[in-house]
Amino acid sequence: MITALVMPFTYSIANGLALGFISYAALKLLTGRVKDVSAVIWVIAAIFLFKMIYLGG
Repeated sequence: MITALVMPFTYSIANGLALGFISYAALKLLTGRVKDVSAVIWVIAAIFLFKMIYLGG
């Protein structure tokens, strides 16, 4: 759901998906439901976050 809301603001499907992964993982972390998220999602979110911070997004 968050991904669909973010896409129009980024003007890019790829950036919208990246922000969707990052926000999903962050929300689960903030609500204390870390075990509900697969390790693959954490890795993908970390890669996207690294890309956006260091390589521009």
